[in-house]
Amino acid sequence: MSTSVKISKSSEGPTTKTTSITREYSSTYRPVIKGRGSSSTNYGRSSYGGGGGYSMRQVSSYGMGSAMAPAGAYKNMSSTGVASIKTSRDREKKDMQDLNERFANYIEKVRFLEAQNRKLAQELDQLKQKWGKETAAVKAMYQAELDEARKLLDDAEKEKARLEIRTASLEEQIDEIRASLDDANAQNDEMRDRLERQNQQISEYVSEISVLTKRMQQLESDRDRDKKEIGRLQDSLNKARHDLDNETLGHIDAENRRQTLEEELEFLKNVHEQELKELAALAYRDTTVENREFWKSEMSSALREIQETYDEEMDAMRGELESYYNMKIQEFRTGASRQNMETVHAKETTKKMRDQLSALQSRLSELEARNASLEAENASLRQQLEEREREWEEERMELTNNLNKLQAELEAVLKELQDLIDTKLGLELEIAAYRKLLEGEENRVGLKQIVLNLVSGGHVSTTEYVSHDERSGGQSQVVKGEMSAKTTYQRSAKGPITICEMQCCGKYICVENTGRRNEQLDGWKIARTVDGRTDKRFCHTSWFHLCTRPQGKIWAKGSAQNPGPNDIESNQNSWGIGANITTKLVNLSGEDRATHVQKTMYSS
Repeated sequence: MSTSVKISKSSEGPTTKTTSITREYSSTYRPVIKGRGSSSTNYGRSSYGGGGGYSMRQVSSYGMGSAMAPAGAYKNMSSTGVASIKTSRDREKKDMQDLNERFANYIEKVRFLEAQNRKLAQELDQLKQKWGKETAAVKAMYQAELDEARKLLDDAEKEKARLEIRTASLEEQIDEIRASLDDANAQNDEMRDRLERQNQQISEYVSEISVLTKRMQQLESDRDRDKKEIGRLQDSLNKARHDLDNETLGHIDAENRRQTLEEELEFLKNVHEQELKELAALAYRDTTVENREFWKSEMSSALREIQETYDEEMDAMRGELESYYNMKIQEFRTGASRQNMETVHAKETTKKMRDQLSALQSRLSELEARNASLEAENASLRQQLEEREREWEEERMELTNNLNKLQAELEAVLKELQDLIDTKLGLELEIAAYRKLLEGEENRVGLKQIVLNLVSGGHVSTTEYVSHDERSGGQSQVVKGEMSAKTTYQRSAKGPITICEMQCCGKYICVENTGRRNEQLDGWKIARTVDGRTDKRFCHTSWFHLCTRPQGKIWAKGSAQNPGPNDIESNQNSWGIGANITTKLVNLSGEDRATHVQKTMYSS
């Protein structure tokens, strides 16, 4: 609010006081004092910050005296109007006095604050003159190097990002090549299994063919033996038939002889009877009775004896012939029946053998055809296998060459990345040292102590700065320092989880999963020993899951910059910096699963 008061006194008229008041209110302010007479108020929104406010300019003009009114003008007013005007003027006069007092107090307060501001500005200028020169000199001295370092750091970050992208692309290509190699190996194994199955099936068929061949040879030997037996039996049969013919001829001859003998016997009998008749006639012609009786008795006895002898011989001959004939007939019948049975059995066996032989021959022809087809298929499969093996060998050699080439490129990229990381660490060291110097957090002469408290990546840094000491009478001292720091890292892990990276200023610890499956890290701990002091511990009850090939960072409190999905923030303000740092990852059982040892050696 600004108020201006202008009082003018004219020689011809009454004294006139003009008051201009400019106030700034918020949008909810309502003015209490209202002016009278000629008044103009200008409203306008402020164009400076603090949205929602507006400015009001109010100009009030007050007149005192009666010269402005024409003569006789007040005669027309009533006494009530005059009293109200007087009362209003008294109230306005009192309000004006209050406003003047408040305005005077405000002006006095403003003058006091302006004087205090001038005093503080003088003190600030003095402090700037005392302290700003050294900071400005150091800033001017290191600004170019800081800009160059920032540029190098940005270039290193860009190169690192490019190399990380290239590394990821190369890893994807390697994974694709490995997948192709695995597919080729799987196809080769499948072909080998199929070939082994075919070979086994062929060996089974060959063994079956050999068994059938042996069986067929055995059947052929049995057939030959049966043929020989049949020939022998046929010979025996022929011999038996010949014997039968001979016996039949003998029987016919014997029958003829018997008939001849019977006829001869009948003839002899007739002859004897004739002789007997003649003898009887002679006997009858004998006159002597005694002679007749004698001859009759003698003849009768002789005939009787001859008849008996003949009968006996005939009976013996008949019995012998009958027995011999019966025996031969029986033998012939027995031999013929046995030969018939053997012949029938031999015929049945021969028929069965012929059926089996024909079946075996058809089976053999089928097996031979199948064996030929299997051998042709086996030859084709062998040829295909040889072609596949040759193609697989060529592809494997090509993939091996590509893999070796990619491995060499990856190693070169990793080496280049390691060099960039070392350069980045060196730049971070210098930037941190410059930041320490610019912020004045360390002793101005203790640059070596600053560098000793930082982690370097094996580089050489040269620092030159100027310090002024007011206590020594404003003497100027120039300190030059050149220091070499060599940092070595040693990592070990009992499993797929490893500590892959440590930020040099203690902002974060990076954990990586190098396995092919997800890892659950709930309840695991981080134990960090800095220069022999184990004072940094961190435990998170629900830690993150690490999927295949990702990384997760454990940031110090308030240090997270663009955190990833696997990043978490610890309750440590800093993980600490030092020359000898040991970081361990401990599981729920208290076992060290991963260790990262960082040692820095300095030489000036």
